[in-house]
Amino acid sequence: MSADILIKVENLEKVFTGKTTVRALDGVSAEICRGEVVVVIGPSGSGKSTFLRCLNLLEMPTAGSVVFEGTDITDPAVDINLHRQKMGMVFQHFNLFPHMTILENMTLAPMKLLKKSKADAEAQAKALLERVGLADRANAYPSQLSGGQKQRVAIVRSLCMDPEVMLFDEPTSALDPEMVGEVLDVMKELAREGMTMVVVTHEMGFAREVGDRVLFMADGKLLEEGTPEEIFGHPQNARLQDFLAKVL
Repeated sequence: MSADILIKVENLEKVFTGKTTVRALDGVSAEICRGEVVVVIGPSGSGKSTFLRCLNLLEMPTAGSVVFEGTDITDPAVDINLHRQKMGMVFQHFNLFPHMTILENMTLAPMKLLKKSKADAEAQAKALLERVGLADRANAYPSQLSGGQKQRVAIVRSLCMDPEVMLFDEPTSALDPEMVGEVLDVMKELAREGMTMVVVTHEMGFAREVGDRVLFMADGKLLEEGTPEEIFGHPQNARLQDFLAKVL
């Protein structure tokens, strides 16, 4: 496997069984290279979020493999928690602990999992809050922050774990429109610094401007991938052409 490939997904399948059987992923294969920003687009229900959640096994694939840094993390013998520590995850809904201050939210995992000292963890957290314009909110509680501020905290909280890759699951979809820009600005800054990112989003402007590669999914399949120029300027797949006609 090339040293540049950070995540390699092969023939990923995910079937949800209940009253009806849903094939959320149907043979998806993809590669994410180190330092690359991969943006996943597609209609609702296309399998985008399921694909993202399978990358760190928040969803366990029904079949197929996910190889992260050369290790097949779908192997039951693998300690998935060790690998998850290297994968930052940012959700639609910020998942901050309401009873903890922002600083406590940010330092909990580095102290517990990475065994960082309180002083080191707090120094890093404060530096990251400074970066996203929230240095004065370290001792505030999540309820005292706007949605955009909470999402910026959620991003830098993930950065406190020094991840190899950041996974974003529609990070702006729960925000009021005027707060979307402040979160996208933080993500653009991360991209400029060379952070490997996989971003599921409905923000086509972000996909166009920041993505190195865009994956288009529909009906659980990866139907087309390419540069933003290829995907938005010269879409080949009829389903992609139809999707772009509706969203652009």
